[in-house]
Amino acid sequence: MFKGRVFKAKGIGIRSGIYLALTCMSFTTWAQHKPSKKAEKRLNEAIDLYMSREVGLALERVDEALRLDAEFSGAWMLKSQLCEEKGRWECATHSLGQALEFQPDLRKKWHTKHVQFAFQSGQYDRAFKILEDGENLWKVHCKDSLLEASVRFAFGAVANPVEHTIAPLEGNVNTTMPEYYPALFATGDRMIFTRQIGGDARLTGQEDFFEAREDEFGFWRVVRGLNEINTPGNEGAPAVRGDGRQLVFTACAGIDGRYVGRYGEGSCDLFNSIWSARDGHYTPAANIEELNSRAWESQPSLSADGHWLYYVRAYHTESGKVVQDIYRSEWGGVAWGRPHRLPPEINTPGREENPVLHPDGKTLYFASNGHAGMGGMDLYVSRMQDDGTWSSAINLGYPINTEADENSLQVFPDGRTALFATDRSDPGNLDLWKFSLPEFAVAEKVSLWSGEVVQASDGAPVQATVVVFDIKGKQIGQQRSDAIDGRFTLSFPEDETVTLQVTHPDYAFYSKTHDSNSHPDGVVRIELTRLEVGTVLVLRDVRFARSSFELDNAFQPDLSQLASTLALSDIRIRIVGHTDNEGSEERNQQLSEQRAVAVANYLMELGIQSNRIETEGRGESEPIADNATDQGRAANRRTEIIVID
Repeated sequence: MFKGRVFKAKGIGIRSGIYLALTCMSFTTWAQHKPSKKAEKRLNEAIDLYMSREVGLALERVDEALRLDAEFSGAWMLKSQLCEEKGRWECATHSLGQALEFQPDLRKKWHTKHVQFAFQSGQYDRAFKILEDGENLWKVHCKDSLLEASVRFAFGAVANPVEHTIAPLEGNVNTTMPEYYPALFATGDRMIFTRQIGGDARLTGQEDFFEAREDEFGFWRVVRGLNEINTPGNEGAPAVRGDGRQLVFTACAGIDGRYVGRYGEGSCDLFNSIWSARDGHYTPAANIEELNSRAWESQPSLSADGHWLYYVRAYHTESGKVVQDIYRSEWGGVAWGRPHRLPPEINTPGREENPVLHPDGKTLYFASNGHAGMGGMDLYVSRMQDDGTWSSAINLGYPINTEADENSLQVFPDGRTALFATDRSDPGNLDLWKFSLPEFAVAEKVSLWSGEVVQASDGAPVQATVVVFDIKGKQIGQQRSDAIDGRFTLSFPEDETVTLQVTHPDYAFYSKTHDSNSHPDGVVRIELTRLEVGTVLVLRDVRFARSSFELDNAFQPDLSQLASTLALSDIRIRIVGHTDNEGSEERNQQLSEQRAVAVANYLMELGIQSNRIETEGRGESEPIADNATDQGRAANRRTEIIVID
């Protein structure tokens, strides 16, 4: 069913091997209590059944032994192991506790296991008490520092629950079938999710994708199945670019090892599909061969601009250990780059899965059982720092996380509201629930910019590169406008002032600084003019010191973009400086010439040959606005680029 459930071991060190030898010893060398022969007979029958893997019948026999002799420590020990086999953690905890009560000399060896069972059952106060009561035993005999950290964390987390509201998603998305792995669009009102059809998706059922939209009343309605992607096989764990025009998802081989109508490398692979604006559906999915391997790749997450892809890779080592970590790859324009494993702040010797990058581009949510937590898979958050490193993972807290597995997280553009899959109201049937994040886990609220790039002459769409920079010149988003309709969608933190740049080697570039109030409706129409002799580019954001020809040392978005355009073409240009009418005419003429030369020098420092550049100053002689106003004078202080060859 889940793309993250290939490896079934759960919790922290759940299987530590069979302790049947000790069980046998415990009822043959009794230190304090000799069981009845009838009880011993029932226990021997239980052991035989257990060795034949008849766990249910073995439990019946061991219960019969305990009805005959309630102080039979060997029977309690075996019952503890049988309950562990069936994942009945409260039973395992109680049974092991009884065994240790009736045979105290075993406490030294089984103290850690007792703590573990209590923790796994969600009895955090009991686990903490067992840990504290046996502190000396723990220090001498236990080397499981993660279990100890988790017990202490969970005990404190339950005592200090995080504030949140939680409720099932309203509408018709949730059904009697399991729904999980939602993938939100950057608008926050559309998503693609996975639904299990029938039984176990790997055997008798299947997994399919559905699209849902939120209506004006806050209800989520299923609008269609993705029939162009769905097969009778196994699809799941979708990820979409912010505008929904790129879909990356997981498909897995069936029990026969084959994919349905697709080529696969390993047991589960990543596939890519592009939304066709002309046909109104996703194109046939292609295997992302550069990322897939003989291992297991799954659970992708695309950055809002589609430039970064996070996913999970899992494999078995030669010793049989499962390694399951989160990787990241950068889009190189033609193919995905070499993937890199995320650092220890995120990946651990345990299992990591379900990475989700928020549209703010730096807040990563993921699930793990390798960090201190509540048991099973917990949800965490980490943030990319300005230097590219990741902060330490922070547990989202109780009761968002519990002793069960939490997964399938998505966070809305507001950074405060999240979706995840849970069966807490209907055990065994996952549904999508909506909840509020605690303050420490909130991401930055983002503004969404949609637009189109067109040819100025006739409005024909242009497939150009659209890039967003923050005020320091750091790239925070990049996307290619669609060749069919010229559309693009990018997001950036709501309070950020950004520079939007659009380039194409055949057109004059666009560069303009915006904030979230520049276009209240979030729509930008960008008209590009073909580069030809006589084309004039007006640079309004060349940053000089006031009344000086010295360029500001801060980010120069227009000039960096001009250099990029020149590097992609063979054109020659004339740089023309203009000023307002403040100061003398002679001084303004000199200043305009000096500024044109300063721009030329800047371009040459970036590798543009001097023989491709001419300079000219026109002072205050060619105003384009009224010099009587501040706005007019600002418009007149400009640098023009004229294509001359």
